[in-house]
Amino acid sequence: MNRKGLRIAATVAMAGVAFGVAAPMASATEAHRAQEAAEQFEESLRPTASDVRDLISRMRADGANEQEIQQFELYAQQLENPHHRTKRALGMGTIVRKLIVAGLRHGGTWAGKILGKVNKKTGRYVGKYGNKIADAIEDVEGWSETALSIALVRAGVPTDVAHDLAHAIMLVAI
Repeated sequence: MNRKGLRIAATVAMAGVAFGVAAPMASATEAHRAQEAAEQFEESLRPTASDVRDLISRMRADGANEQEIQQFELYAQQLENPHHRTKRALGMGTIVRKLIVAGLRHGGTWAGKILGKVNKKTGRYVGKYGNKIADAIEDVEGWSETALSIALVRAGVPTDVAHDLAHAIMLVAI
């Protein structure tokens, strides 16, 4: 083999090594960016203390159950001071479920965040029939996307809207 052939072979070998090292690094960087985006998306759906307080004010204006409002106030305090030991309002899953139902009934900024994750048709439907939807999912025991979809369809919600809404609710509930 002549020198030119050796140079070409060496160049190809070095390029192979470089791509072999660079590809996993690029893949790892891409995976890290995807994880950060997913965490930011997930974080945006979690209720904040101001979201809960907005819901509380709407519930008071609508004359909602004062005991439930007090539970939400305790939860808002927990969100504001996560390291401060206070009496727990409810289990995290239970309080989020109650917040979802109350948000569907009374609206507010957090309900808007949830609805922002569904299509316009579903958003309009929830705006019009929020109480009906809240009634349908309030007593669902095992919250899963399928269970919520079935409960909504049984309550008369169109299938496509039920699936979209169940998906959005599970994004928030988990």
